Amino acid sequence: MLTEARLKRWLDAYGQGWVTQSPETTLSLFAPDATYMYTPFHRLMRGHDDIRQYVERGAVGLQEDIHFACEILAVTEAFGIARWKADLIWKETGERLRFDGIYQVFLNEQDLCTEFNEWWHSVPPLPEANAP
Repeated sequence: MLTEARLKRWLDAYGQGWVTQSPETTLSLFAPDATYMYTPFHRLMRGHDDIRQYVERGAVGLQEDIHFACEILAVTEAFGIARWKADLIWKETGERLRFDGIYQVFLNEQDLCTEFNEWWHSVPPLPEANAP
């Protein structure tokens, strides 16, 4: 059964992987066959190869001065819901982007994510080339 403490540990590690731009840290949090929904309007990523490609192409080296925080909103037996906020510098433009979104996280017994869904907005809008 998922608990708030387990979800918090996972979210803290996910945020750390983003802030430190570490694909290996991020991938270590996902089951090999996990799904990752970047937004409902983009292709669903499946498995480590898809997730790695997204993280390496869409985040690592493109962002700096990253700040991340999240707040758990709900925990059920099957999944947790958290609101997250981030801000960062997009290196290509030098602009500071601000994000506000929701995560839905499903963890297995080993605390690996099997399904990750996110809904978010950014100001200014994130370049579409960042999408999977």
